[in-house]
Amino acid sequence: MNRTRDALALLTATATVTATSALATTAPPAWRYEAGLLLGLSATLSLALLRRFTRLPLGRRRPYTFALPLPAPDWRAPLPDPDGDPEALRPHAERAAELLSDASALGDALRHTCTLAPELRTELASFAVTASIQASNAVIRPTYGEPQSPDPAYDTAHALGELVAAVEFARIGLRALEALVTERPLRPDPPCYFNPLHERGHTRVPQPSGTGDVAACHACAREPAPLRVPSAAGPVPYYESDAVDARWRQLGYGAVSRDDGATMIAAALDGIRPGPAGGAGRLRTKVS
Repeated sequence: MNRTRDALALLTATATVTATSALATTAPPAWRYEAGLLLGLSATLSLALLRRFTRLPLGRRRPYTFALPLPAPDWRAPLPDPDGDPEALRPHAERAAELLSDASALGDALRHTCTLAPELRTELASFAVTASIQASNAVIRPTYGEPQSPDPAYDTAHALGELVAAVEFARIGLRALEALVTERPLRPDPPCYFNPLHERGHTRVPQPSGTGDVAACHACAREPAPLRVPSAAGPVPYYESDAVDARWRQLGYGAVSRDDGATMIAAALDGIRPGPAGGAGRLRTKVS
């Protein structure tokens, strides 16, 4: 379809320039200057339109403008603690997912136009698309207010965990688009393990379980202030709640690993296989 469109556009432009050229050569001497200007404008406009709306190799094309709604969002900015109430976080999660969804077509366009290596362009575009789908699903999936289990606190905690995931996936997707726009590789920018709604995790501290280190914001590196979710016994840190999806809980929404968001993207696509004694197993990707 794209090749047919490009061929028709090229034929139309050629016909236009040819007709204008014939007009210029047959024009009376008194009109030769005006006819030459018309020919030049016709050729310039045809070339500009071909470069803008086709994929023909007519010189290096710069990426499109990062066309997010204005003002540009600061997806790294911390969000207010919902204090166990999903509805307090829902507007922020929906807005973040909407911003990424509005820009989802940008990732596909930049996959063909920016100057990064083709493999990296494809990976970043895939990050943006997967993150957009996951963020939208995480916003829709919570059924807070419609009991799905005998324990209302369980439903509330699950909904809160999904909305936090929506916020983090939106951040991953928007960062991937920013990398495509600026033509720079995606850099690690993990959340705070203790509370993913805090500032980004720029330091590494021991994990509460003692199994390794995790990213933490500067405040939580000094004194952890975990995101708490409801439970039958009272509020507990999200990483100790069975109601929060095991993938996000075990990955700390991406704070446990040291990558650029690839682990969260892989978890969204393939999940985590339970390891021995109920621990987190190795994250595996599909090979078929």
